[in-house]
Amino acid sequence: MKKIFLSLVCLLLIHTTCLAKDILQFDFPNEGWHQVASIDKKSTKKCYVPHGQTAENYTEMLVFSERVLKTQGLTALTLLHKQLGKDKNNYLDIVPEYVFADMDNSMAAWCSQLRNTCAVTRAFKGKEGVVFATYLNKAPHYSQNMFGQWSNILSHVKIYEPQQGQAQPTNLIDLN
Repeated sequence: MKKIFLSLVCLLLIHTTCLAKDILQFDFPNEGWHQVASIDKKSTKKCYVPHGQTAENYTEMLVFSERVLKTQGLTALTLLHKQLGKDKNNYLDIVPEYVFADMDNSMAAWCSQLRNTCAVTRAFKGKEGVVFATYLNKAPHYSQNMFGQWSNILSHVKIYEPQQGQAQPTNLIDLN
């Protein structure tokens, strides 16, 4: 009986260590973007701002994160919808609009005139869960152009797939 119990514990430990988060491949739109600490101090969020900006004093920020699915049936669209509900609690005047709404790959955009902030968020299926890529802008005076430009940029974020015999690219974001 002890051996069976120990075997099950070992299997569970091995299983949880195998749930590593995904690695993203992404080309920043221009040079100078650098990683900063997450505002909410979560190490699982990877935040980037342009040259000259900080986590406390930024105009633009890119945030990458992943939610490991513990419940079957949750899709990227479902989790994006839930995230938009949280955003609506923080930015009361927003009306999110879906750029595209596929079950495994969805994108939405919104602006808050009260808080002078706009965002474009993409949620897509990763190997271990749902990956979120969000662009925030706290000075959206050109918001219409921003949506098209950043929707296009965020649509190019993808899961890194190592290729046999090829050197590892430098444009990787490890979500661990």
